Amino acid sequence: MRALWVKDLSLKENYILQGDSLHHLVNVVRVETGEDLLLLNGKGLMVLTTIEAIGKKEIRLRFRENNSREQKLLFDLVLGMPKREALELCLKEATELGFRKIYLVRSDYSQMRFPERERVEKLLISALEQSNAAYLPEVVEANWDNVPWGDYGEVIMMDSQTLNAESPDLANDSLPRLLVVGPEGGFSSGEISRLHSVERIRIVNLPTPILRTPTAVAVGAGLMIQNLRK
Repeated sequence: MRALWVKDLSLKENYILQGDSLHHLVNVVRVETGEDLLLLNGKGLMVLTTIEAIGKKEIRLRFRENNSREQKLLFDLVLGMPKREALELCLKEATELGFRKIYLVRSDYSQMRFPERERVEKLLISALEQSNAAYLPEVVEANWDNVPWGDYGEVIMMDSQTLNAESPDLANDSLPRLLVVGPEGGFSSGEISRLHSVERIRIVNLPTPILRTPTAVAVGAGLMIQNLRK
């Protein structure tokens, strides 16, 4: 279903869309009267509407029903920043997969600066609308030392450089889980030593060729989701 992010979304009988939203829906998407449009605020509220009228200055929507979606997957991501194209794909994937928070770390092998906040927001909103996701993740500029490791019941580190470590029987299902993924060049020896000392860490080295960073994010999320299904 076609969706639109509305920052200050609230429940009303009718909605009016103007400005950039109007231009995009009319001239790019080419919506028509009678189509359904899902409004999202990125905080769990989802409002289903129908397009009643399309004018030169506004689109009028009629309320049909609403739903408040609970954030069930308590997953966060620590990402050693890859190159721009891979980073942007990771941000989109993390939104679609339901990560709550993304810690961006300039690791030893990262080759770019922290991205512009405006660009990050546009990427997240685009992924939210495309996937009909209920929540926008929070993006935090971080380093290895200020990630709140102790807040997590389990930390899964995608590490192609180290053999699988024995999985510790320490996971606390009442606490969220954290996924750690590095950039294209992997982790430095110092980072590996630092990260392997994190409490409740589980090292994952899959029997596959080395994964690209976006692929590792998707696979790591799949592993965490599978663990919850056991």
